[in-house]
Order: sequence, then C-alpha cells, then structure tokens
Amino acid sequence: MKEIAKGHEVHVLAPYTGGETEYTLEGVHVERFHYFYPRRFEKLSGRAGMIDNVKEGFLVKIQVLTFLFFNVIHSILKLRQMDVIHVHWSIPNGLGAFFLKKIYGIPYITTVYGEEVHLSKRYHMLFVLRWLVNNSSKIITISNATQKFCLEAGLDGDKIEVIPFGVDTDFFRPLEVYNDENIFQILSVGYLIERKGFEYLIRAMPQVLEEHENARLKIVGSGPLESELKELIYELDLRDEVEIVKNVSDEKLLMIYNSSDLFVLPSIVDSQGNTEGLGVVLLEAMACGLPVIGSDVGGISDIIQDEYTGIFVPEKNIDELFRSITYSIKNEISLNEIAMRGYNTVKTKFYWVTIAECYIKSFEDIITKNQY
Repeated sequence: MKEIAKGHEVHVLAPYTGGETEYTLEGVHVERFHYFYPRRFEKLSGRAGMIDNVKEGFLVKIQVLTFLFFNVIHSILKLRQMDVIHVHWSIPNGLGAFFLKKIYGIPYITTVYGEEVHLSKRYHMLFVLRWLVNNSSKIITISNATQKFCLEAGLDGDKIEVIPFGVDTDFFRPLEVYNDENIFQILSVGYLIERKGFEYLIRAMPQVLEEHENARLKIVGSGPLESELKELIYELDLRDEVEIVKNVSDEKLLMIYNSSDLFVLPSIVDSQGNTEGLGVVLLEAMACGLPVIGSDVGGISDIIQDEYTGIFVPEKNIDELFRSITYSIKNEISLNEIAMRGYNTVKTKFYWVTIAECYIKSFEDIITKNQY
C-alpha cells in the first residue's frame, strides 16, 4: 500500500489495537475502529492475533460477533466513496466489503493467504469463505500452493491470480557487520508454532555438532511452543549451542540476518493440515544475501529453486536437514553462488514495487469492468 499510495489515494480500515484511531502512515490514511464497549475490554485484535486471542474466554468469543457488526457499520460509513475495496482475511473482514458491493456497487478483491482456508475447514465455515470470496471481482493468492488450496476448497478458479508477498529490499539488504569467523551461525525466524517445524531443526543439531562443533543455531521468535522448544534444547543438552531469542525490532533483525551464515526454514504440514503460505522470512534472508534451506512444502517452492536459489529438504526429515547443513558448511563457494542467485531473484521477482504494479493493474481492470 505504501508503494500504491505514491500514485493513488489509499485508505486502510483496521480494528483498534491501541494508540491513535486516525493517522497517516507513509502516505496511507489509516483508521482504526472500536469493536466492543466498554473499550477497555477489547481483546480480540492485536498481540498474538485473533486466532489465538479468541481462545482466551467467553468475553473474547462474543467480540467476534461485535467485530462483524462494527466492521460492517464502519465500512459503510467510511469506505462508500472508494473505487475498489481490497479485503485481507475475508473472515471476518469480507462482510463489510460484501455490503459495500451490494449497496453502493463498489467492487472488491480478496487476497487469500492460505491459513484462512485451513481454518474454515477446521471450524466448518468453508461455506462462509466461499460466499464472501467468490463474490469478489478477483481473488489473489500469494503462491501457487495457496491457489491449489483455494481450488480444492471450491473457490472460483476463473477469478484467481497469483501475486506473491514481497520484501522491502531497500531495508532488508546486505550489510558489513561483525561476524565471528570461529562460529558458523545458523538462523531461523518465525512464530513458534507446529507448522514452522523448529523441533526438527533443533533435533538435527546434535548430528551437525558432531561434525562441526563450531556450529550454532539461533531461532528468533515467540509463540505457544516456546516452553516446549526450550525444554527440548535442555533435554538434548544444547543450551550452549542453540538459543531462542524473543521477537526483536526490524532493525535488530536486519543485523541478525547479516551476522549469520545460513538461514533454515524447516516448515511442515501440521496436524491440522496447515502449512507455509509462502515463507516471507526466506525472502528477507535472501535479500540480505544469505544462502537458504527450506522444506519442500506449501509456497516455499515459489521461492526456492533447488540447488539454484536455495536448498530443498523433505519436511520432518532430521537426517536430510543434517546433510544439507553440513553440505552448506563444507561448500562455501557453491553456497555463495546460490546466495547470489537467491538475492537477484528477490530483487526482481519479490520487490514490493513490482508487486504493487501487479495490484494496480488488477485494481484498474476491475474498476474499468465495473464502469460497464
């Protein structure tokens, strides 16, 4: 939206999470709406996100209904002058766009990330997802894997277009920072949940250390599995070689990327059938010039070409993780070539300016068709 706002007027309507309710952020007009009263009890949005927050009790579950109501009201009051609406997370945000279309004839497009498809199946809400998404003028998916999930869920294939997420390559970039030459630093970043597969990466480390005692693993993130993963590190006696660092600022993360030697994203298909929609942290690592290893699941195959822009490993395969990491440590020249090709791919295919141009074309096509 920051890129699109350079040539178009952009408004964002989002739930309140603290701070101001109206402001302009890098050219984008933002308005945050309250969805429950008394306001001090608003607990659905922010922090870990709605999916986790709704588990906190009956009062938060009630806020799902009030959120839907206020989302529709604010959409009708604040967005009725828009030319096109762009919906993210159709449940719950698509309802307001649906009413804007029916009342004012404003077309909308929906971006589907993949997780909402899996969640809709789990909570028997697939019919609602189909209704809201198929009423859009266009459906955007962030990867070919997500497109496949959408087709299997019964979303309208004629409306689907793949436009990936991107990365700010002006911010995430190679930097000259201090690296300890006596340490081979492995990095992984993500929310500490099952589908990220951190357990398997941690379990691969004892084998890696048998051959390369100077290897170290740093996992940046927080989440519900934090205690369980720390306990696993303790059980495997890896307290000196593996650390979990809670969420850090983007500036600190940029430094961590650039002080690492290898990035690994060991994602899996979790017990609920959910997996990686794309893998944006891979893009961030590649934009910083890091060689990457990723599991062959979900949208990761849209980013990594095996042994060309990165290295693929089968999901949950500890031995393959070990072999790929040790290969990376031993083959510095080959790894640098892979890293450079990965960096060039991100700069061309996943640059936000390029992606914004794709969205602008979609918006303009929809507006033109709606006029006729």
